[in-house]
Amino acid sequence: MADLLVLGGGFGGLAAAHELRRRLPRGDQVTVVAMSDRFFVGFAKLWDLAGVRPLVDGTRALQRLEDRGIRFVQAEVTAIDPAGCAVETSEGRITGDGMVVALGATYRPQHSDLVDAGAYNLYHAASLPDIRTALEDLTEGRLLVSIMGTPYLCPPAPYEATLLLQQRLRDEGVRDQIDVVISTPAPLTLPVAGPDASRYLADELTASGVGVLTEHHVSSIDGQNRTVTFQNGTVLDWQLMLAVPAAAPPPVVASSPLAGATGWIEPDRHTFTTSAERVYAVGDCTLIRTATAQLPKAGVFAEAAGKIAATNLVSDLYGGDRLTFDGYGYCFVELPGQRVATVAGDFYAKPKPNVRLAPPDRASFSAKQEWEEERLSSWLG
Repeated sequence: MADLLVLGGGFGGLAAAHELRRRLPRGDQVTVVAMSDRFFVGFAKLWDLAGVRPLVDGTRALQRLEDRGIRFVQAEVTAIDPAGCAVETSEGRITGDGMVVALGATYRPQHSDLVDAGAYNLYHAASLPDIRTALEDLTEGRLLVSIMGTPYLCPPAPYEATLLLQQRLRDEGVRDQIDVVISTPAPLTLPVAGPDASRYLADELTASGVGVLTEHHVSSIDGQNRTVTFQNGTVLDWQLMLAVPAAAPPPVVASSPLAGATGWIEPDRHTFTTSAERVYAVGDCTLIRTATAQLPKAGVFAEAAGKIAATNLVSDLYGGDRLTFDGYGYCFVELPGQRVATVAGDFYAKPKPNVRLAPPDRASFSAKQEWEEERLSSWLG
């Protein structure tokens, strides 16, 4: 009888756990170890802020994994022992015969410190009540959304949030009194999607009256005076600032034998094998290099990697076909009016990713809703 460990309860971890359960003999055990006891799709936070749907309505308890034959342990992973195929946790040591590491990402500490000076972390679910209150009180001044560095999680999300929030302000009749601005340190709005998609997104923002500041690196945030200073010397005042810190590997990942020089785990980009036997790594805790940059840190890619890693881990134990990732993926880009564009293509293509944007329509919004519901239902009921 084999015991397989999955570290993390996000997209990569849940996809891997269910694929393992599907492929393994009934007597084998699959254990998911995660610090949080809840799962939700990232864009559910934006729907909460935009008034589309409360976050709680799109949240499921990870304890429901038990109903699907998957053991769930709510615990913090404090150390990874890949050679021993084991982890130290806040609930004790757990060992297995194989492992999928899907521990996600955290935020670059220096960016978190800047955000703590007075802004809100747009991606932090715990900040949602305070952001909602601040939005209700916002009747004049400037709403500033700032991407603080790269890589960051879910590349389209800050732009989606900006467009949806400016529409919320418009619906509330206060948009004319509020200047909405988004800043990014990148030269394009969405470099991972290429110049055409970036130009399209920039045009959508401009048409909505949103100021777009490219090549603006946040240097400091003054919460008392409500100003932000960029490295180029520009100073902006704001009434409400929503920041997106750059992603960083969790300390337990960066300090593990699996980590590369960057602090991220850098598995084989096709099979997601690591330097340790029967240990795989997927999702936001990894750095997957492409011809020009790296694979986006987004749920679609984590899910695909989780399924492939699980399949290959079963092959290590019992034989059978192995799978490889071809670099193909997609991202939703939501616009006001329940319209969704799709960025899709081959992110492994050379000399650069071959990615195209399909114009938005309401049918794609319905597809996005169905995509979320399928995962919530199949993974957690």
